[in-house]
Amino acid sequence: MRRRTLLAGLSVTLAGRSLAALADERAHVAALWPFVTDDPEGLALAATLRATLRDHGKSDLRITDYWGGGSPERTDALAAELVASAPKVIFTYLKQQLAAVCAVTRTIPVVSVGPDPVRSEYAASLQRPGGNVTGFMLYEPSLGGKWVAALKEAVPSIDRVALVSNPNNEGRYGNFFAEPFLSTATALGLEPTIATIKSESEIEPVITQLARQERVGVIVAPGTFGEANGDRIVAFVTAHRLPTLFAIRRFAYRGGLMAYGPDTTDAISRATAYVDRILNGENPAILPIQLPTRFDFIVNLETAQALGITFSSALLAQADEIVE
Repeated sequence: MRRRTLLAGLSVTLAGRSLAALADERAHVAALWPFVTDDPEGLALAATLRATLRDHGKSDLRITDYWGGGSPERTDALAAELVASAPKVIFTYLKQQLAAVCAVTRTIPVVSVGPDPVRSEYAASLQRPGGNVTGFMLYEPSLGGKWVAALKEAVPSIDRVALVSNPNNEGRYGNFFAEPFLSTATALGLEPTIATIKSESEIEPVITQLARQERVGVIVAPGTFGEANGDRIVAFVTAHRLPTLFAIRRFAYRGGLMAYGPDTTDAISRATAYVDRILNGENPAILPIQLPTRFDFIVNLETAQALGITFSSALLAQADEIVE
């Protein structure tokens, strides 16, 4: 990503004021993440948030990161803590984080990257949210069908396909991707299954059960659970030789066969424009919630070779990145 270089030549000195007091007066942004503190992906995204805010002229911001990992309990506790710190704007990444923050404040402006806030009932509409939540969606339902089509094209021999999902990502209206997933699988002659994994302890038995089926492909839905447990899922599908497509791109680099999902760095870069606008006085209630615009398709040739899969030249031509 190209970044403008900001030239700062103005210094302001306030006599008699302590540095601590000046720090307290700086605009405060709190960010709640679904990563542990040393996760490289989380640190990279947090760095993107800071860098793009600097690009918007917000080099004097006080930004506090809160790292909830995959624990709902820790995420809820951190949400209460960050709201108590009274930030000017809260930034959340993924659904569990947005839900935790909205449970404790409906007044502090929130810029969300991840879920559909309308579907989660935190906003009235995409065009005019009407409350304290706006942001940028990472996913839309049609991806459920696109994942099936991509996996079938990559592995024509599969007769079945399973969408692995965590119920915390589903909400009151059910699985976000279910309808296009089911309809596309049926249209392609595949037998579809939605496999629910409720906790870490269920990962191995669910994957093992799927592996007992013949000619099955697996799709791992996105969300906080997938972010936190993707490496374990990669390990189990690899052990059982299951061709698997991930919605989260980094797991194609960690041994998954394929990944098709949003450019998260781009989404965060776009979201910082809203953070900047709210800090400058705009109302989140009238900032439209925006859909994803950039997606990456990544294939892992090493994993394909280990599974005895040969990608077609047409599929390779569609890939944005190839892991060799």
